[in-house]
Amino acid sequence: MKAITKTLAAVLSVAAVSAPAFAADKEYRFIGDTQFAGFCKAVATDDVRALRVNLSRNVGRIAATEREVLRMLTAEDGLTCNGSTLVDFSVQREASDIHEFLTSRS
Repeated sequence: MKAITKTLAAVLSVAAVSAPAFAADKEYRFIGDTQFAGFCKAVATDDVRALRVNLSRNVGRIAATEREVLRMLTAEDGLTCNGSTLVDFSVQREASDIHEFLTSRS
């Protein structure tokens, strides 16, 4: 019985921590090419890890390396989120971690 209680407590604590993340997902609506929506979502949530995952997923699709993918996305005629470049969008959303990542790598 103790083991079940501990397991249930662990599951509930993970669910409680994850719940705000699931709620945050519903705050954003993507219009347009959803293939690249992950980049905008990463900026909107200031999640560098999600941005890096999206970079690695697009190696071979956009460019040969993560650095080249990032360079192409942050170019003036690159990806736009809400009508702004990725760097400008990070400033608008006050995504300081993402902004630092983008400006230090591009």
